[in-house]
Parts: sequence; structure tokens; C-alpha cells
Amino acid sequence: MRGVVEAVKGSLVAKVFIICFLAIHLPLIALMFYLGLGRPADPVPILVVALLATLLGAVLSYLAVFQLVSPIDRLVSAMDRYQTEGIEPFVDVKGTDGVKRLADKILDLVRSQEKSLSVLRRQANSDPLTGLGNRRWLQNAVSIEINRAARRSQWVWVIAFDLDRFKEINDRYGHAAGDEVLMIIAEATQRQLRPYDLIARIGGEEFCVVSTDDSDDFGLKAAERIRSAIEAWRPRLGNDTITITASFGVHKGDPVLQSFSEMLRLADENLYQAKAKGRNQVVGLQR
Repeated sequence: MRGVVEAVKGSLVAKVFIICFLAIHLPLIALMFYLGLGRPADPVPILVVALLATLLGAVLSYLAVFQLVSPIDRLVSAMDRYQTEGIEPFVDVKGTDGVKRLADKILDLVRSQEKSLSVLRRQANSDPLTGLGNRRWLQNAVSIEINRAARRSQWVWVIAFDLDRFKEINDRYGHAAGDEVLMIIAEATQRQLRPYDLIARIGGEEFCVVSTDDSDDFGLKAAERIRSAIEAWRPRLGNDTITITASFGVHKGDPVLQSFSEMLRLADENLYQAKAKGRNQVVGLQR
């Protein structure tokens, strides 16, 4: 008997069948009960009892079916919000029947998909070697900084820098040594910046820093700190202790008049000027 009860609890079909069966036979049960009490078998009372039992059966059937099926409607609505607004669905379904299992499986699939998408988004927006953001991430993140700088009447400082003669390091000591240099350069750069400054690796050995400040020389000073920190580091590669330098281009951007693409282009132009002037220096032409 207990097994039958458990089977019914776990089956939506069994529940709907029992509800339909009771709804169909409720008038007959009511009439049998009415006549069993010794009531007169007049047509009018019998019709009234049958009608009331039918109405009661219909109401109870509706409430029971609604209780069983409404989670499906709520699940569909939740999935619609997920597709249109990106809101992760949550539907609390009671019981142990097929609807409960279906809801749990769908929600598990959605959560699994969200985790996979989160990993893919993180991979698509970060540099796997240094852990910094990449060019795509920077393009998305910098818009917030530009809007904030515009509200606060601050400058947007864009610092682009490139390691000098990095190809020679790869050619002489191998790409593993070059990768180690890039990772340490990323760490050294972050130590010279404020926690909320943006830094990204936007090319092979090219990095970009975006900061907002209202002073007229913040970016130049920050670039010089980074340049000095890189030059002071003396890594040992193979049997050699070498000096690594970098060239910097700095641009003081107007968040109201300039786009980030234009700011980065001007910073790159200054970077090329630094390379042309002999490398290992900071160039920040005021435009």
C-alpha cells in the first residue's frame, strides 16, 4: 500500500487521473449518500444534490489541477524573463512528481549554462597569461570611467607602453622566459597604480593603463613610476642578468570631447615618438 501511495505522489498522471475520477463520480457519490440517509427520492432534491455535487466537483477539480499545473506556467514565465532580461529563473515547486523533476532539471541546466557562459566571458575578456583584462575588456570597462570623469570634471589619462626589444628576449632566451617577463611586468605595473585604475594587455608586449584624475600631470607621473619600476627590475634569464625597459605614450583625454578610441590613438602616437627618440622614456604631447 505504501508503495502505491509513493507511486501516486511521484506521478503527475496518477494525480490528474484521481482528480478526474473523483470529479466525475462525485455527483454519484453524493446521491448515494443522500439516498442512504433515507431522504425522499423526489426529483427536485435529487437534481439539487446532483447539481451542487457537480459544481463542487468542478471547483475542486479546477483548484487541484491549478495547483498541479501552475508551476509549469511559472516556469515558462521565468524562462521568458531569462531569455529577454537575463534574470536567472527560480521557481519553487513542491512535491515529487514529474513537474517538480522537470523544473529542477531545467533550472539545473540553466545554472550550468550560466556557469559555462561566465567562464567563456571571463576567458574572452581576460589575458590568460597575465590575468589582466584584454583589449575587449578595456573597451567595455573604460566607458564607465569616461562617464565618471565627465561628471566629476576630471581628465582621462591613457598610458600606452610597450616593452623595448622584447623580440630579442624571446629569440635569445625562449618564449617561456618571455612569458615570465610579461607576467612580472604586469604585477610590477599594478603595484604602481591605484586599486581602481584600469590596466590591460592589449597586444603581444603592449599594455594600456586608464586612470581618471583632475591634476595636469597625473598620467605623466604614473607612467614615470612604472617606467622606473620596470628598469629597476633585473631579471636573471639563463645565465644572464638583464635590464628591461619600456617606452611610454601618455595622453590627457577630455571625456566630453574625445572618445576612448581617439584617446588611445593619440597615446599610441606618443608611444611611437618615445620609440623614435631612443626608447625607455615617457612622451606625453599635450593636444
